[in-house]
Amino acid sequence: MLFEKMMKVAAVVLLLAGGAESAAATDRPLRLGTHLNLSKVNEITDAPWGVYADGVGSGATLSFDALYQLSNRFALHPSIGLDYRYFVSDDQQVGVSCDGCTESLWEGDNKDYLLYLEIPVMAQFQIPEIIYFEAGPVFDFLLMRKSEFYIPKEHRQDKCHDDRFFGAGLSVGLGHEFSFGLFVDVHLSYQLTDVVTVDKTCGSYTVSGWNSRTDNATGTESVEKEFEYIDEGMVGSYYLFNKIQLGVGYWF
Repeated sequence: MLFEKMMKVAAVVLLLAGGAESAAATDRPLRLGTHLNLSKVNEITDAPWGVYADGVGSGATLSFDALYQLSNRFALHPSIGLDYRYFVSDDQQVGVSCDGCTESLWEGDNKDYLLYLEIPVMAQFQIPEIIYFEAGPVFDFLLMRKSEFYIPKEHRQDKCHDDRFFGAGLSVGLGHEFSFGLFVDVHLSYQLTDVVTVDKTCGSYTVSGWNSRTDNATGTESVEKEFEYIDEGMVGSYYLFNKIQLGVGYWF
């Protein structure tokens, strides 16, 4: 009997506590803000050469954010932003031997400029006035890619892929919000989908070996095929972007 009374009292206390927490959370359940991230972007691939210059780049994301407070501890943090990425190779010299070439040596940088529409949807856990943690999926849509090459098109090995329009990844982060609305954070994003369409091989060509033989009796020379096989240009099959982001934002 006593146990049942204690359980009823505990249930009432939890109900009141939950109501108090919900009431506190609904004082201002929805806030809007803006967020600027500076990022380092790494290309992960098994290819011997990259479709984005040098595989390492930098970027920035300007987003408009919403924070929907579910309770004193939990919130939903979606946003939508423009994500700019820039890749550049080191200074290089490349020589190509070919019939009819007017030039066979080029020096310069490869450059890639990309613009994405990025939509993260984060679940956020808060320790008020100390720190918050968040994690969730990130969706991106390619708006633009512009490339500048120092090697003429006919001698480049970048013709074996097309950029994908849609991508998805995961992001985790932590940050701190100040009492006046400013917040700072750091995020690590990992790409789950290929950013390009590409096969393991990019074209093939036939390799043949021939041997010349002379008949000692007749002096007749004959040419015989000794071997023949198809060689394929291996290029790799996945291109993923990992990003480390440092950000600052403000809730209005």
